[in-house]
Amino acid sequence: MVIKSKVGRRRYIITEKNEKIKEAMKEIKEIDIQARVIGTFQGCTVIRCRHWFKDNIINILMEHGIKTYRTTGTIKSAKKYIEKFRT
Repeated sequence: MVIKSKVGRRRYIITEKNEKIKEAMKEIKEIDIQARVIGTFQGCTVIRCRHWFKDNIINILMEHGIKTYRTTGTIKSAKKYIEKFRT
């Protein structure tokens, strides 16, 4: 298990797969240097960030025209949501 006092809480933002994510990630990195794209699963992109920057990151994604579907606390629940969403 990961000790949250060392790592901190993480959020996984599920977005549509879009070419504009690279541009948005430049702005997101200015806010949260630990934010990164985890991967693309079945046409959705998952972005990991720290929990206190979640709202700011979602606003940046919306400014770039990237649609967000859901935010979860674990990668496992993010993958489950994508599987249900895409089937």
